[in-house]
Amino acid sequence: MKTRILTACVCVPMAVAVLWLAVYFPWMFTVTLLALCFIGIHESLKTAGADSVKIIYAPCFAYGAVVLLAPYITDKVKMYGAVMAASMVFLFVMFGILLKKHSVLRIEKICTSMILTMFVAIPFMVLELIFGVSLKSDCGASAHAVGLALTVYCLVVAWMADIGAYFIGRAFGKHKLAPVLSPKKTIEGSVGGFVISMIFSVGVAYLYSDVFHGTPNGVNFLNLTIITAICILMSMFGDISFSTVKRQYGIKDFGTLLPGHGGVLDRFDSVLFVCPTFFMLNYLLPVLK
Repeated sequence: MKTRILTACVCVPMAVAVLWLAVYFPWMFTVTLLALCFIGIHESLKTAGADSVKIIYAPCFAYGAVVLLAPYITDKVKMYGAVMAASMVFLFVMFGILLKKHSVLRIEKICTSMILTMFVAIPFMVLELIFGVSLKSDCGASAHAVGLALTVYCLVVAWMADIGAYFIGRAFGKHKLAPVLSPKKTIEGSVGGFVISMIFSVGVAYLYSDVFHGTPNGVNFLNLTIITAICILMSMFGDISFSTVKRQYGIKDFGTLLPGHGGVLDRFDSVLFVCPTFFMLNYLLPVLK
């Protein structure tokens, strides 16, 4: 517990500093996500047992870099086309590696590596789109203020659900949510995490929009509430999904980068599910008026 809290005390100020600086220097956000993406890809390859075949790192890292740099293509059609093309080339190259290294690299390792690599890179790209890195830095802070708020919102939804579930589960948890897949998760913790994340996320949005007037025309709180509820559920789904991966591979954590928290995939598993969910739902139920 102490290690977990100390790590959070170090990482939270670092995250705040990066987000604040990224308002003025958007490239810092991309560089940070690239670093997290590469670490997450390494954890994916290590989990799949494919890290021993070093040649596999080149296409995986190249794919992550192309996808995360794609939002700088201002034409959306060309941007999505570039991501699609990169995805197809990535799949072809990975199967080419399978043909070359079939004696030491089995199909399940290649498939797991591909799925996890794409599931790290694409949601991080979506987080870039939410932040709005395609805007040029000379637009000033105001051009990124709303994007920053939406980015923080996605992180808060995911992490408050996790934090709430952890502490409520420790205090009141009695009924196991998924005894085989994740023995420590409880129904009481999940309900507590849902409620805490809902209150905190919507509350922060209210303060930002109506108290500090951070959005030009305000927030549609009905849409926000609906989206938040779905995002929290997807956050929990992502958490237990990655727990299933760890359970099947017989590991406790994906990595050791963050003492007490594990690796990048351990800390961002729920975020990787929340960002695409919010991005899609926001088109159907716009949060900003």
